[in-house]
Amino acid sequence: MLIKKFFLFFLLISLLSITSCALFTSHYDAKRHENFTKLKATHMKFFADWTVGSGQKWNKNKISRYCDNADLRFREAFEFAKSKDDTDKTGQHAVKILWEEFNANCKLSLKRKKLFSHTFKEQLLSEIEKNYKFAISGELARIN
Repeated sequence: MLIKKFFLFFLLISLLSITSCALFTSHYDAKRHENFTKLKATHMKFFADWTVGSGQKWNKNKISRYCDNADLRFREAFEFAKSKDDTDKTGQHAVKILWEEFNANCKLSLKRKKLFSHTFKEQLLSEIEKNYKFAISGELARIN
């Protein structure tokens, strides 16, 4: 009888441990991962198109339009992450950081009224790529 009670107690504790872990972890979401990779491509294209040597001329209307379209993509990704982040809010926080960074880059371009220099682009891109890598790695870490 004592062994049976011990077994039931052990089984109950084991089940609680397993199910409670699931309650405190965030689950990987393929759509959120896809959003991060698409946002990264959008951000990288912004610099590819609006840097000296790209073949483009600085054009306020085109840059404003690109920034507005990208802003919508960031807004959609943020709202999607918000709908999935019930407790930890890490997905929406990551999108917000990347979104603010993109908006700052757009504002800088519109303020300077000229294409980015190649040197400036290279210095900035390493930091931007690192931030996207953190966001994507964070999402991939949810798989475990």
